[in-house]
Amino acid sequence: MKIRKKITIWISGAALFSTLAFSSLIFFELTEEPFKLIDKELVHMATVLAQRIKENTDHQKALNLNDMPYDPDEYWIVAENDQKKELYRSKLTEFTDLSTPSGKDKFLIEKHIPRTRIWLKQDRNDDVMFRGMVVQKEINGGFVEIRIAKPIEDLEEELIRLGITIGISLFLCALGIFILSYILAGRILRPISAIIHQSREISEKSLDQRIPLGKTKDELYELSVALNKMFDRIQHSFLRQKEFIGNASHELKSPITLLMLAQEDMLINEHLSSSAEESLIKQLETSRRMSHLVKNLLDLSRMEQQDQLHTKKINLSELIKRVLDDYGDMLAEKQIHVHKQIDTPCSMMGDPEKLFRLFVNLIDNAIRYNLPKKGVIEISLTQSRTMARVEILNTGLKIPEQDLPRLFEQFYRVEKSRSQALGGSGLGLAIARKIVSLHSGTIAIQNAPNRMIQIMVELPV
Repeated sequence: MKIRKKITIWISGAALFSTLAFSSLIFFELTEEPFKLIDKELVHMATVLAQRIKENTDHQKALNLNDMPYDPDEYWIVAENDQKKELYRSKLTEFTDLSTPSGKDKFLIEKHIPRTRIWLKQDRNDDVMFRGMVVQKEINGGFVEIRIAKPIEDLEEELIRLGITIGISLFLCALGIFILSYILAGRILRPISAIIHQSREISEKSLDQRIPLGKTKDELYELSVALNKMFDRIQHSFLRQKEFIGNASHELKSPITLLMLAQEDMLINEHLSSSAEESLIKQLETSRRMSHLVKNLLDLSRMEQQDQLHTKKINLSELIKRVLDDYGDMLAEKQIHVHKQIDTPCSMMGDPEKLFRLFVNLIDNAIRYNLPKKGVIEISLTQSRTMARVEILNTGLKIPEQDLPRLFEQFYRVEKSRSQALGGSGLGLAIARKIVSLHSGTIAIQNAPNRMIQIMVELPV
């Protein structure tokens, strides 16, 4: 999970928890306050009713309920003395009976009362919620128990609407918090994203670039400074490595050339013994391999240091044909049969010198590591609207799968003894990959059916 999502979740979670706790507290207070007022009203009604019962000395007469604080007919009321004798019953008791929960002096109870009998603001199921309580009063040395309840269906509906409103508000609030948290997390991480983007842009081709430092010297500023120092060290080491390879290759080129000339002069001597001649020939072959290696190192060093293309419009088909013509004698000598499908003209923008070197290396590899006798090379060129694809297949020994990803590394060879015997240096494919990379193309190698090895090159046209 990305840091931005984590920050969003943490900020949203903390904000939602606080909002939920605050909303629950508000909802609790809003629901408790009406019940406190209703309870006070019920206590007041019960107190006044007890006073009227006390004033009524003639139990045969009806209670005088004039000037009551509220209309008694709107309440469910039953008053009994300690002998369970009923002293008063309101009209509302005719429609339902409210059983008082044992051990509770306050209660909420819902009853089914058809609206055809009496209208108490029932819900769609004709259910009515009552808020009731049991009040005991001392009268003339005895106790009177008054059970009183008030229909609160309208209050219940109001509380439900309030709960729905708070729930919708919480949902909208959660959505807003999530969006704001995501935006806030993005603003917090924007400098880090800029650092990551700039770090990705810095490669071996642009080691001179650095991460811009912010104005505020915070932790991100320190991170940028540390990364810039690291890039300084990498650039210094990289440049030193390139200079060393270039200088060493250049210094080796002259003495190796002089050594080869001396060996060739010695071979002209007619008075050499056969053993000395054979030894000189082996030394000359070794010197030639060293010369080839130094040349490859110089070429690779130049490409890495300059990284520039002198592009112009070229015909890739004609360029490959030129390479094959140069290798005509070698192909005939080794009896390698070439199948060509490169007659279709293919125009593209590229560096002709580097592309020529690319296909020299690839075809040289296809010849060098082919079968000793009656080998085959297949070359095809196809073009799409955006890419030119060159496939070079040659017969030869299968390459182990674990070696395939490393074949383009410098100095890597599958069989070092066999490569040395064939004059390989392990730099041909590394140079080929560098040339393809400079042209923004791709190169890959794999084992193909029928004991073939396939190299695929794609170049933008």
